Amino acid sequence: MSQTLIIDRSPGEIRAGLFDENNLAQALFVERASEHLRRAHTGALYCGRVTALDHALNAAFVDIGIGPPGFLPLGKSRGKTNIHEGSALAVRVRREAFTEKGPLLVLDNAEKDFPTQHCPALLTPAPDFVQRITPKDAKVREASREGRELLDTAFEEVLNPLVLLPGGGELMIEPTRALVAVDVDTAADKSRALAVNLEAISVIFNHLALRGLAGIVAIDFAPMKGAKERKKLNTTLMQAVTARHSRMEAEPLNRFGVAVLTLQRRQRPLAETMLDKNGVASSETTALNSLRRVENEHRANPAKGITLEAAPSVIDWLETCREYWAEPLLSRLGGRLSLIANPDLSKNKFEVIAK
Repeated sequence: MSQTLIIDRSPGEIRAGLFDENNLAQALFVERASEHLRRAHTGALYCGRVTALDHALNAAFVDIGIGPPGFLPLGKSRGKTNIHEGSALAVRVRREAFTEKGPLLVLDNAEKDFPTQHCPALLTPAPDFVQRITPKDAKVREASREGRELLDTAFEEVLNPLVLLPGGGELMIEPTRALVAVDVDTAADKSRALAVNLEAISVIFNHLALRGLAGIVAIDFAPMKGAKERKKLNTTLMQAVTARHSRMEAEPLNRFGVAVLTLQRRQRPLAETMLDKNGVASSETTALNSLRRVENEHRANPAKGITLEAAPSVIDWLETCREYWAEPLLSRLGGRLSLIANPDLSKNKFEVIAK
């Protein structure tokens, strides 16, 4: 299957999407300038200091000088390396931090000599964003206007809890602190419950991957007519779980029509980066979306100045975080960008005017 990675470099962030030959999203990624100095990225090598040992987990917590302490499984290495609190170790980031958990680390034996007196410190930077996310054999291209619109649509869909099924029916995907709750609804046509449930399986798995959701997932399927339909659904679900390449386990459908899955977490959820605690676009997300619109408007009307109106919290982010986005955007605009706080606009709305 042919895959294309579309890269959209815009003021303050880089977005990327992996699409198949039918322009269906297979994976979505984002990296923000505001987090560049606050997050340890996959592949980076650090000199870290052990802050604590967990004997029950046979693991160490390591301060790498950026973000929360990393988690280092020791396996059989502890007895060989005499690791203790205060030890200086060369560690590499295997998985980035998410929610309240620090990055997953591995010992790196390639670096024997490093300046321990300066630990914690960065020894070798991570590969750049595009290198980190590009799958083998995927084509890579910079986003055209159409590519940017394709990414806009894909990100909008995966940040919306409501998912419409192609054949009718809908899903509601709602992450909570304890688990991810998924509700399958037939949208008034109760006679199609089995068909809707069967179609929902692949859509659910795809959206869990796109959104970066994992852990415990509870799927409340639409009520069906009898044992035969339940058996059909359960068989299809288990076949789909077996076919997945990611680590996934599932319990059979219970008597309430709920299936429980467990997925190994592999990435930071997109919502953690792009939404606030209430599940709506953060001020930063709206600000960066508005700057892309400013870019688009300038390309269409290069001789005109641009006025951006947005909610006060969005304008406040733009004013206080200019170092993340202002250059080279303002140089391209010739400084002709006016920012206006409009209290009548909600946090996820803005207006861009060329005049």
